[in-house]
Amino acid sequence: MKEKLYKKEITLTIVFSVLLLLMGHSASIFVLFPSLQQGTLWGFPVQYIVPILLGWFGIAAVCLVMTIVCNKFDDEMEEYVNSLPPETETDTDTIKE
Repeated sequence: MKEKLYKKEITLTIVFSVLLLLMGHSASIFVLFPSLQQGTLWGFPVQYIVPILLGWFGIAAVCLVMTIVCNKFDDEMEEYVNSLPPETETDTDTIKE
């Protein structure tokens, strides 16, 4: 169970790090693919408004989802810790020696 929780924590960290990087650096898409720079959205050039929207609202949405998922993960961790047998004084004495 402990290893499963560690793997889940690492996976969550990697997934949300990648999502936040993609949202925050969405302007790179227009540098990599210059043909996407044509057109407008709400009267603004696409290469300007899309990174702004993804930067503000995209990061806010990812952070909201990340908060919900991480709170559920914290509950799983707390449940695991509570399921462990209680530590006794003799257990700590053997560890210290």
